[in-house]
Formats: sequence, C-alpha cells, structure tokens
Amino acid sequence: MLKKISFILLAILIITISLSASSYGQSPQKYSAKEVRADLENLKDAMEASNYNFYALTSKEIMDSIYTKIKNSINDSLSSLQTFRLLQPYVALAGMSHCFMEYPWTEYREYRKQNGTVFPLRLFFKNGKVLVRANFSQNTQIEKNDEILMVNGQAINELLNEMHRYISGPTKYFKNSQIEQREFARFFWFFFDEQELFALKIRKIDGKELDLIVPSVMGKEFEKKMKTEESLLQTKRKFNLIKDVAYLHPGHFLNDIPFDPSNPALFDNTEFCHFTDSAFNYFKKMNVNSLIIDLRYNPGGDNSFSDYMISYFADKPFSFASTFSIKTSQITKDYWKELDVPEHQEVKEKILTLENGAYFDTPLTEINPHPDSIRFKGKVYVLINRYSYSNTSSVAAIIQDYKFGKIIGEETAEVVSSYGAVHTFELPNTRWNVIYPKALGVRPNGDASQRGVIPDYLVDEDIFTDKDEVLEYTLKLIEGAK
Repeated sequence: MLKKISFILLAILIITISLSASSYGQSPQKYSAKEVRADLENLKDAMEASNYNFYALTSKEIMDSIYTKIKNSINDSLSSLQTFRLLQPYVALAGMSHCFMEYPWTEYREYRKQNGTVFPLRLFFKNGKVLVRANFSQNTQIEKNDEILMVNGQAINELLNEMHRYISGPTKYFKNSQIEQREFARFFWFFFDEQELFALKIRKIDGKELDLIVPSVMGKEFEKKMKTEESLLQTKRKFNLIKDVAYLHPGHFLNDIPFDPSNPALFDNTEFCHFTDSAFNYFKKMNVNSLIIDLRYNPGGDNSFSDYMISYFADKPFSFASTFSIKTSQITKDYWKELDVPEHQEVKEKILTLENGAYFDTPLTEINPHPDSIRFKGKVYVLINRYSYSNTSSVAAIIQDYKFGKIIGEETAEVVSSYGAVHTFELPNTRWNVIYPKALGVRPNGDASQRGVIPDYLVDEDIFTDKDEVLEYTLKLIEGAK
C-alpha cells in the first residue's frame, strides 16, 4: 500500500511540475484576445464557406457548442502554440482526416534547440493494447512489447481520448495510426507541453506489473535516435523480382518534394510514369505471371499517378470513384485562378464561374487499360496496412472493387469514401495554416460508409521479428495458386 500511495503522490507532483514549468520560450510572441477571437471567427467562416460540408460528420449543434465554449474562454493574450492548442480541437471535431491545422513543427524545432525534453518511449497499438515499440530512456526495466497501463496516474485509454480531441480523423483507429506515425512523444508536447518526469504503470509479457518513474529525454536525443528507427512512411520507389514474382513498391503518389498543395510541381507525374514504364517493361521482359504491389506505409497522393500504374494491369476501364463532387468557394477560386493544367480545365472553369458555395459533380473520366501489347496479364496481389493513407486506400479500393487483384494485410485506417482534394488558407493574425477538403469522393462500388479497405486476406504483421509476415503469406498464396 505504501508503494501505491508513494506512486500516486509522485504522479501528482509530476503533473504539478508539468503545469507550472516549461523551458520553452521565456517570452514568446503573444496575440491579443481580440486577435485570437478574430482568427477563431475567421476559421469558422472559412470552413463553412470552403469545406465541402464542415458539419457532415459532426452536427452543427455540437460544433457550435464547442465553438462558443472556445470563444468564451479567450480572455487573455495567447502565444502561437497556445492558439493552436485552443483552435485545433474545434477543427478536429469535424472528424475529417483532411481537415486540420498544421502541426506546430516550427515551435517544436525551436523547443528542441532550447534543450526541451519529451516522452522517452515509442508506442504502438495492437489488439486494443498500447505497447512499447522502443525505449529511449535509461530505464532498462522497460522493454519492447511491454504494455503501457497508466501514465501519471491516468489510464492510458483516458489519456489517448484526451489526445484524440486534437487529432483530425473519422475514427479512433485512424487517430491511433497518426499517433504511431507522428509519434506519441511529439504529440504529447504538441498538445500538453513539457514534462520532466513520467509516472508509468506497465505490464510485462509474463503479466507482472511495475510502477516506474521515468525521466523525459532531450528532444534532440529523441530525434537523433528516431533517425535510426524504421520510418512508418516509405515514399521511395523500387521494383525487383522475388524469385519468379514481380515486386513493385510505387512509393508516394506525388513527386518527392516538400509537401505544398499550392505547388503544381508536386502533381507533375512525368517522373512517376517513366518509373512505372520501366518497371512493367522489366516484368514483361522477365516473363513473370504474378505481381505484388506493396502499398504499405504509403502516405497517398494524387490519382493521376496511381491511375497510370493501375492501367498496366486493369482489364476494363475504371474510375477512382463512383461519384466525386466539389464545392467551390472564394478560397478555392483563388487557388484555381493560378493553376494551369490542361486536363483540369473543365473543373477549373466550373470552380471559377459557379457561385461561391455551389456544388457540382465532376465528370468521372474512365481510365482505359494500357494497350494489350504492354499490359500485365498475370495475377495481382496488393499489400496494405493501417499506414496506407489517403489516395493509397483509394487505389486498394479500385483494385478490390473492379476485381483487378486480391488485397492482403490489415484494414486501412484511412476511410475510402472520404472528404479530400485539399487546399489551405491562413489565419490572418496568428498565421496558422489550415487545410480543408473541398470534395467528397465515394468509392467505386458506391459504398459511402466510413470504413477503410478491408483485405480479402487479413494478415497480422509482427514488428518485433525480422520476418515480413504479410509478404511471406502472399508468396505462399502465389505458390499455392500455381
């Protein structure tokens, strides 16, 4: 009992320290309450005007209630970071993965420069449990695969529910995948600030529970160690043979340059088309009959890239959606005025000429397969996981719905029928960038439910083995089908 009481007292002390002390920015720039309230009003007005349907997934009544509470709470000047923490939960409440304020990466970099510290563990989620992926602390009692039960006297699921308020997305499954991909340690600082010590309750693999007090680690050290960890997003492209099976890792369905939706160069698919041509020319030369397309850990991108790839093995015309509708607004118009892409001229004309707030269905051009002489005619197997985001989940849905191939792995966290085709606007006072979706696309089979792509073959991946269980399962599946 004494140990338990001491643990609780230490947890209370730690929480008090975290609330009263922060080494980041002794006198950061402040924005007046009037400026912050004006940005909140601007945010609401811009979302109502430009988001395809800001209230589609959360009722206007609930959104307005939260909006009023936030507005009434602004009674003093706030820093840029405090403004983010205040406004992002309102944006996140919309429940759309493509509707969010940019995360405070600039502030985080400055914080690290000033010797700021962060949570010392990497976490991941499996079968409803929160497990340790990597331990960057000096405490050797914490090992990979240990289960996190409590943090600072709070059940881990309660803490995650608080964190979820700041993360945009339609489901907890999606939000947890974001925590894994962007790191719990960074998110904890983004949303809750610095903390010097963490009181942890963990459960070992043998069932034994331990109460531990673990110091935070220097943010510089955390990021240095992260560089040695395997990334949860893999954007590079490659192709090769695995014995007599073709393997294609298409990478990001965008150009590999800094992400800026307003930069047309991001969407130039010339290099990607050359890469794809080379891959399928090689597969044809090697006379292979089975193709694995690896879409795991893929952040997504633009369908002009992925459609070109699918055309190499499609056996009928296809479209990325059954319906695709766009809402126009002044912010959207301001972007499209500067865009000069010949294949999008019809969409551009409608966006620029229709009244702000108008909706229109875009003509869904069917993409034809490549000529029969170069088309891949073997069997296709597509690997996905929870990190197959955005357009990548759409690619898997096309292949599944048109029966171009079999899907293997775990359900995507990204829902397929979703709000997307994003643009950005800037809040006038605090200068935060805000991303919004102007369109709604429904998957090819017409299912508008908020679900990801469910594989034809569900296969778990064990991150603590050197094996690639999903790839090995697929290779055995191919072998058995010969």
